[in-house]
Amino acid sequence: MPTDTDYSHRTAVQKLGVRPGDRIEVVGDVGPGLRRDVKEESGRGLVRSGELDGAIVLVESIEEGEEVLERYRPRLRDTGYLWLITRKRGREAYVNQMRLVPGGKRRGLIDNKTCSIDDDRSGIRFVVPRALRKKAAADGDGNGSTAAAGPARR
Repeated sequence: MPTDTDYSHRTAVQKLGVRPGDRIEVVGDVGPGLRRDVKEESGRGLVRSGELDGAIVLVESIEEGEEVLERYRPRLRDTGYLWLITRKRGREAYVNQMRLVPGGKRRGLIDNKTCSIDDDRSGIRFVVPRALRKKAAADGDGNGSTAAAGPARR
């Protein structure tokens, strides 16, 4: 029988999947220390323009979520991710994350993970489906990897 996985020992930046060398943009009140932790894990400063491996953005309404999805989708690498951070249920400016999913789908993104960031915030991750990634179509293996060996990046 399946059991619940305990992620309480993992830091927020580990849950978000930040990798060394990632080009990441962080926007909004995403919680204390998250920006610092993202920079530390990626080993570089945050970016404000250009192509992205990831973006972590606070949204406080469905409309704002739609705007963020529209603004960031063209900048995401095929293997990139967009975390929409929202306030948790019971907090001011709470957004039901499931109401953000249709906006992602309209832009060719799928939601594939949620996680708790801290006591006040949680996130939902959007990615380009493997079948729609340019590299997957070019190399034919479906995982976006062009190398013969080594793990494929998301």
